[in-house]
Amino acid sequence: MTSLFDVGKSGIQAYRQSLAVTGQNIANMNTEGYSRREATLQEVTASQGGITSLSSQAGLGVRVADIRRSFDAFLFDRARITAGSFEQAEKYLEQLEQLENILLPSNADLGSQIGRFFGALGDVASSPGDLAPRVVAVEEGDALASSFNSLSNLLDKQQAGSVSLAQDAVTAVNLLTGELGNVNSRILSSGQSGQSPNSLLDLRDRLIDDIAKFTDITVNYSDRGVASISLGSSGVGPVILDQSNSVTLGFSNETGVVQYFLKSGGNSAPTSQIKSGVLAGLADAYAM
Repeated sequence: MTSLFDVGKSGIQAYRQSLAVTGQNIANMNTEGYSRREATLQEVTASQGGITSLSSQAGLGVRVADIRRSFDAFLFDRARITAGSFEQAEKYLEQLEQLENILLPSNADLGSQIGRFFGALGDVASSPGDLAPRVVAVEEGDALASSFNSLSNLLDKQQAGSVSLAQDAVTAVNLLTGELGNVNSRILSSGQSGQSPNSLLDLRDRLIDDIAKFTDITVNYSDRGVASISLGSSGVGPVILDQSNSVTLGFSNETGVVQYFLKSGGNSAPTSQIKSGVLAGLADAYAM
């Protein structure tokens, strides 16, 4: 027969674990990537009994059946789409502000210098016989030509900077997908179905969030919590990560625009699925 003290002991242990989970949530409320946990309690049923005895209907107490993360795939996907759109707009704005500073540096902008040059030509037309207006016009012309050359160099440097940032972003995406593949392998090698360590799942989601800042993606989860990622929000884009197998992302600007492509088996396949995130923002900035 089940002891009343044993039932009480199981309740104390179960609720002590539940309080520990609550304390863990409070302690990690500001931890980046941490998802709230919740302890699921389950009755400990009695034995089935035997041929000559009936099973006890009183039960044996309670236990913590599982500690689950607070996770909603739909909400996480919506948040990632929003983050990708924000990163695209922010990166484009940064490049646009740099261009504005080049074209409109207060009173020394190109428009003002063009105005001064034509003003000097007007002075020459008013006094064609004077030498001084001609000298001033030549000097203003030289200054205007120098400004055009300087502006051209600055624009080339800004475009080269966009290319460098795009290269860094592509490298970051490849590193993140490779790391996510390693996390997928660790998830597969730990526990049983539906019982992957919560810390690994938190790390998985944090890496996915980081990838989503660079490009729009579609994420699919297996019953073990392993994430597969494809480019684009349509769900039919090229797969860049299948469990632990990742595809390398690259880019080219040989045609005058930034074109992203996937490299697999020595072949390169261009993709048009990158429409948000840092990569899309840099492509827009390069084309402006």
